[in-house]
Amino acid sequence: MNARNVTVMTFNLRRQSAEDEGNAWSFRKGYAAEVVKRYRPTVAGTQEGLYDMLEYLDRELPEYGRVGEGRNGGTENEYNAIFYRKEELAVREWGQFWLSEYPSEPREMSWGATHHRICTWAHFQTRNEPQKQFLHYNTHLDHSSQLARAKGSVLLWERLSDHKNRLELPALITGDLNAEPDNPVIAFLRGQTEVNGAHCALKDAYSVLAGNPGLSFHGFKGGEEGGPIDYIFVTPDVHVDGVAIIRDKFDGKLPSDHYPVLAKIRL
Repeated sequence: MNARNVTVMTFNLRRQSAEDEGNAWSFRKGYAAEVVKRYRPTVAGTQEGLYDMLEYLDRELPEYGRVGEGRNGGTENEYNAIFYRKEELAVREWGQFWLSEYPSEPREMSWGATHHRICTWAHFQTRNEPQKQFLHYNTHLDHSSQLARAKGSVLLWERLSDHKNRLELPALITGDLNAEPDNPVIAFLRGQTEVNGAHCALKDAYSVLAGNPGLSFHGFKGGEEGGPIDYIFVTPDVHVDGVAIIRDKFDGKLPSDHYPVLAKIRL
Protein backbone atom coordinates (compact mmCIF):
# COMPACT_ATOMS: atom_id res chain seq x y z
CA MET A 1 0.00 0.00 0.00
CA ASN A 2 1.03 3.58 -0.55
CA ALA A 3 1.52 4.71 3.04
CA ARG A 4 -0.71 7.73 2.50
CA ASN A 5 -3.66 5.72 1.16
CA VAL A 6 -6.04 3.81 3.41
CA THR A 7 -9.19 1.89 2.52
CA VAL A 8 -11.77 1.96 5.31
CA MET A 9 -14.82 -0.25 5.78
CA THR A 10 -17.67 -0.12 8.26
CA PHE A 11 -19.72 -3.30 8.46
CA ASN A 12 -22.55 -4.24 10.82
CA LEU A 13 -22.34 -8.04 10.79
CA ARG A 14 -25.79 -8.66 12.32
CA ARG A 15 -25.40 -10.81 15.41
CA GLN A 16 -26.27 -14.51 15.34
CA SER A 17 -30.02 -14.83 15.91
CA ALA A 18 -32.31 -17.82 15.39
CA GLU A 19 -35.13 -15.44 14.46
CA ASP A 20 -33.30 -14.67 11.21
CA GLU A 21 -33.97 -18.27 10.09
CA GLY A 22 -32.37 -18.68 6.66
CA ASN A 23 -30.46 -15.43 7.12
CA ALA A 24 -28.88 -16.52 10.40
CA TRP A 25 -25.11 -16.10 10.70
CA SER A 26 -24.44 -19.82 10.12
CA PHE A 27 -25.88 -19.48 6.59
CA ARG A 28 -24.12 -16.27 5.58
CA LYS A 29 -20.85 -16.17 7.52
CA GLY A 30 -18.88 -17.19 4.44
CA TYR A 31 -20.38 -14.26 2.53
CA ALA A 32 -19.37 -11.83 5.28
CA ALA A 33 -15.80 -13.09 5.03
CA GLU A 34 -15.95 -12.89 1.23
CA VAL A 35 -16.87 -9.19 1.31
CA VAL A 36 -13.67 -8.45 3.21
CA LYS A 37 -11.59 -10.67 0.93
CA ARG A 38 -13.06 -9.02 -2.17
CA TYR A 39 -12.49 -5.40 -1.12
CA ARG A 40 -9.39 -5.85 1.07
CA PRO A 41 -9.93 -2.87 3.41
CA THR A 42 -6.89 -1.66 5.30
CA VAL A 43 -9.10 -1.32 8.37
CA ALA A 44 -12.65 -2.48 8.98
CA GLY A 45 -14.81 -1.36 11.87
CA THR A 46 -17.44 -4.00 12.63
CA GLN A 47 -20.53 -3.96 14.81
CA GLU A 48 -22.65 -6.70 16.44
CA GLY A 49 -20.01 -9.39 16.16
CA LEU A 50 -20.20 -11.99 18.94
CA TYR A 51 -17.13 -13.89 20.13
CA ASP A 52 -17.75 -17.02 18.03
CA MET A 53 -18.53 -14.94 14.95
CA LEU A 54 -15.29 -13.00 15.25
CA GLU A 55 -13.30 -16.18 15.88
CA TYR A 56 -14.69 -17.52 12.59
CA LEU A 57 -13.61 -14.36 10.75
CA ASP A 58 -10.16 -14.62 12.35
CA ARG A 59 -9.78 -18.10 10.84
CA GLU A 60 -11.10 -17.04 7.43
CA LEU A 61 -9.10 -13.81 7.30
CA PRO A 62 -5.62 -14.75 8.59
CA GLU A 63 -4.10 -11.65 7.00
CA TYR A 64 -6.06 -9.52 9.47
CA GLY A 65 -5.49 -8.81 13.14
CA ARG A 66 -8.27 -7.65 15.45
CA VAL A 67 -8.76 -5.50 18.56
CA GLY A 68 -11.77 -5.03 20.82
CA GLU A 69 -13.80 -6.58 23.62
CA GLY A 70 -17.48 -7.27 24.25
CA ARG A 71 -19.77 -4.47 25.35
CA ASN A 72 -20.41 -6.20 28.68
CA GLY A 73 -16.67 -6.59 29.24
CA GLY A 74 -14.27 -9.35 28.20
CA THR A 75 -15.83 -11.67 25.63
CA GLU A 76 -19.41 -10.99 26.69
CA ASN A 77 -22.04 -9.77 24.24
CA GLU A 78 -21.47 -7.75 21.07
CA TYR A 79 -18.12 -6.31 20.00
CA ASN A 80 -17.23 -3.23 17.99
CA ALA A 81 -14.14 -5.03 16.75
CA ILE A 82 -11.63 -3.37 14.44
CA PHE A 83 -9.90 -5.59 11.88
CA TYR A 84 -6.65 -4.44 10.25
CA ARG A 85 -4.25 -5.79 7.65
CA LYS A 86 -1.23 -7.03 9.59
CA GLU A 87 1.25 -6.65 6.75
CA GLU A 88 0.34 -2.98 6.37
CA LEU A 89 -0.39 -1.77 9.91
CA ALA A 90 0.91 -2.22 13.44
CA VAL A 91 -1.14 -1.42 16.54
CA ARG A 92 0.61 1.07 18.79
CA GLU A 93 -2.19 1.05 21.37
CA TRP A 94 -5.89 0.30 21.61
CA GLY A 95 -8.70 0.74 24.09
CA GLN A 96 -12.42 0.88 24.68
CA PHE A 97 -14.89 3.08 26.50
CA TRP A 98 -18.60 3.02 27.18
CA LEU A 99 -21.01 5.60 25.81
CA SER A 100 -22.58 6.37 29.16
CA GLU A 101 -22.17 8.43 32.29
CA TYR A 102 -19.55 5.83 33.33
CA PRO A 103 -17.24 5.58 30.31
CA SER A 104 -14.61 3.40 31.98
CA GLU A 105 -16.77 0.34 32.71
CA PRO A 106 -20.09 -1.36 31.84
CA ARG A 107 -21.89 -0.30 35.01
CA GLU A 108 -25.33 0.78 33.93
CA MET A 109 -27.00 2.05 30.78
CA SER A 110 -27.44 5.81 30.48
CA TRP A 111 -29.77 8.25 28.75
CA GLY A 112 -32.53 5.73 28.00
CA ALA A 113 -30.31 3.35 26.03
CA THR A 114 -31.56 -0.21 25.72
CA HIS A 115 -28.07 -1.75 25.58
CA HIS A 116 -24.58 -0.95 26.79
CA ARG A 117 -22.97 1.00 23.95
CA ILE A 118 -19.23 1.17 23.38
CA CYS A 119 -16.51 2.67 21.26
CA THR A 120 -13.39 0.66 20.43
CA TRP A 121 -10.36 2.61 19.25
CA ALA A 122 -6.92 1.86 17.87
CA HIS A 123 -3.76 3.86 17.24
CA PHE A 124 -2.22 2.50 14.04
CA GLN A 125 1.21 2.90 12.51
CA THR A 126 1.97 2.04 8.88
CA ARG A 127 4.72 -0.56 8.63
CA ASN A 128 6.48 0.76 5.53
CA GLU A 129 6.46 4.38 6.74
CA PRO A 130 6.35 4.34 10.57
CA GLN A 131 5.94 8.09 10.89
CA LYS A 132 2.52 7.77 9.23
CA GLN A 133 0.05 7.06 12.03
CA PHE A 134 -3.66 7.53 12.61
CA LEU A 135 -6.49 6.91 15.06
CA HIS A 136 -9.52 4.76 14.29
CA TYR A 137 -12.65 4.95 16.46
CA ASN A 138 -15.43 2.41 15.84
CA THR A 139 -18.84 2.62 17.48
CA HIS A 140 -22.54 1.65 17.46
CA LEU A 141 -25.02 4.20 18.75
CA ASP A 142 -28.25 3.19 20.46
CA HIS A 143 -31.16 2.24 18.21
CA SER A 144 -34.02 3.38 20.45
CA SER A 145 -33.01 6.52 22.40
CA GLN A 146 -32.31 9.78 20.57
CA LEU A 147 -30.92 11.20 23.82
CA ALA A 148 -28.45 8.31 24.04
CA ARG A 149 -27.41 8.91 20.43
CA ALA A 150 -26.90 12.62 21.08
CA LYS A 151 -25.02 12.20 24.36
CA GLY A 152 -23.01 9.32 22.94
CA SER A 153 -21.94 11.32 19.89
CA VAL A 154 -20.76 14.20 22.08
CA LEU A 155 -18.74 11.84 24.28
CA LEU A 156 -17.32 10.19 21.16
CA TRP A 157 -16.22 13.55 19.75
CA GLU A 158 -14.76 14.74 23.06
CA ARG A 159 -12.67 11.58 23.43
CA LEU A 160 -11.52 11.58 19.82
CA SER A 161 -10.68 15.27 19.64
CA ASP A 162 -8.68 15.12 22.88
CA HIS A 163 -6.84 12.04 21.65
CA LYS A 164 -6.14 13.60 18.26
CA ASN A 165 -4.88 16.84 19.76
CA ARG A 166 -2.59 15.11 22.24
CA LEU A 167 -0.96 12.92 19.59
CA GLU A 168 -1.37 15.33 16.66
CA LEU A 169 -2.69 12.58 14.40
CA PRO A 170 -5.40 12.30 11.76
CA ALA A 171 -8.42 10.28 12.82
CA LEU A 172 -11.47 8.50 11.48
CA ILE A 173 -14.74 7.15 12.86
CA THR A 174 -16.66 4.17 11.56
CA GLY A 175 -20.00 3.01 12.87
CA ASP A 176 -23.63 2.13 12.77
CA LEU A 177 -25.05 5.38 14.11
CA ASN A 178 -28.72 4.38 13.90
CA ALA A 179 -29.43 7.83 12.45
CA GLU A 180 -30.27 8.88 8.92
CA PRO A 181 -28.68 12.02 7.42
CA ASP A 182 -31.48 14.33 8.60
CA ASN A 183 -30.99 13.30 12.24
CA PRO A 184 -29.53 16.03 14.52
CA VAL A 185 -26.77 13.61 15.56
CA ILE A 186 -25.45 13.53 12.00
CA ALA A 187 -25.74 17.32 11.77
CA PHE A 188 -23.68 17.56 14.96
CA LEU A 189 -20.95 15.22 13.69
CA ARG A 190 -20.82 17.18 10.44
CA GLY A 191 -20.27 20.38 12.42
CA GLN A 192 -23.59 21.86 11.32
CA THR A 193 -25.10 22.24 14.79
CA GLU A 194 -24.09 22.23 18.44
CA VAL A 195 -25.21 19.85 21.19
CA ASN A 196 -25.08 21.18 24.74
CA GLY A 197 -22.49 23.73 23.67
CA ALA A 198 -20.24 21.13 22.03
CA HIS A 199 -19.15 21.76 18.45
CA CYS A 200 -17.77 18.94 16.30
CA ALA A 201 -15.38 19.21 13.36
CA LEU A 202 -15.61 16.11 11.19
CA LYS A 203 -16.20 15.38 7.51
CA ASP A 204 -18.84 12.88 6.41
CA ALA A 205 -17.35 10.65 3.71
CA TYR A 206 -20.71 10.70 1.90
CA SER A 207 -20.16 14.43 1.28
CA VAL A 208 -18.00 13.57 -1.76
CA LEU A 209 -21.02 12.04 -3.50
CA ALA A 210 -23.17 14.14 -5.82
CA GLY A 211 -26.44 12.67 -4.57
CA ASN A 212 -28.06 10.54 -1.88
CA PRO A 213 -26.00 7.41 -1.17
CA GLY A 214 -29.17 5.41 -0.49
CA LEU A 215 -29.99 3.14 2.41
CA SER A 216 -27.45 1.02 4.25
CA PHE A 217 -29.80 -0.95 6.54
CA HIS A 218 -32.12 -3.19 4.55
CA GLY A 219 -33.28 -5.92 6.95
CA PHE A 220 -32.24 -8.65 4.48
CA LYS A 221 -34.63 -7.18 1.90
CA GLY A 222 -32.06 -5.40 -0.24
CA GLY A 223 -32.85 -2.26 -2.16
CA GLU A 224 -31.42 1.25 -2.30
CA GLU A 225 -34.24 3.69 -1.56
CA GLY A 226 -33.79 5.62 1.68
CA GLY A 227 -30.91 7.04 3.68
CA PRO A 228 -27.88 5.42 5.33
CA ILE A 229 -27.38 4.79 9.04
CA ASP A 230 -23.82 3.43 8.63
CA TYR A 231 -21.09 6.07 8.30
CA ILE A 232 -17.42 6.89 7.92
CA PHE A 233 -16.30 10.26 9.30
CA VAL A 234 -12.80 11.74 9.12
CA THR A 235 -11.03 14.70 10.66
CA PRO A 236 -10.47 17.75 8.41
CA ASP A 237 -6.83 16.81 7.74
CA VAL A 238 -7.92 13.61 5.94
CA HIS A 239 -8.90 13.66 2.27
CA VAL A 240 -11.73 11.39 1.06
CA ASP A 241 -11.13 10.14 -2.48
CA GLY A 242 -14.32 8.12 -2.74
CA VAL A 243 -17.03 6.24 -0.88
CA ALA A 244 -19.55 3.57 -1.81
CA ILE A 245 -22.21 1.43 -0.18
CA ILE A 246 -21.48 -2.18 -1.17
CA ARG A 247 -24.63 -3.98 -2.28
CA ASP A 248 -23.02 -7.18 -3.56
CA LYS A 249 -24.89 -10.47 -3.29
CA PHE A 250 -23.31 -13.91 -2.98
CA ASP A 251 -25.23 -16.86 -4.41
CA GLY A 252 -28.21 -14.50 -4.40
CA LYS A 253 -27.82 -13.82 -0.65
CA LEU A 254 -26.79 -10.72 1.29
CA PRO A 255 -24.02 -11.08 3.89
CA SER A 256 -25.84 -9.03 6.55
CA ASP A 257 -28.93 -6.93 7.18
CA HIS A 258 -26.68 -3.88 6.67
CA TYR A 259 -24.65 -3.14 3.58
CA PRO A 260 -20.96 -2.53 4.22
CA VAL A 261 -19.65 0.94 3.42
CA LEU A 262 -16.20 1.45 1.88
CA ALA A 263 -14.19 4.68 1.62
CA LYS A 264 -10.80 5.47 0.15
CA ILE A 265 -8.94 8.13 2.10
CA ARG A 266 -5.56 9.83 2.12
CA LEU A 267 -3.83 10.68 5.37
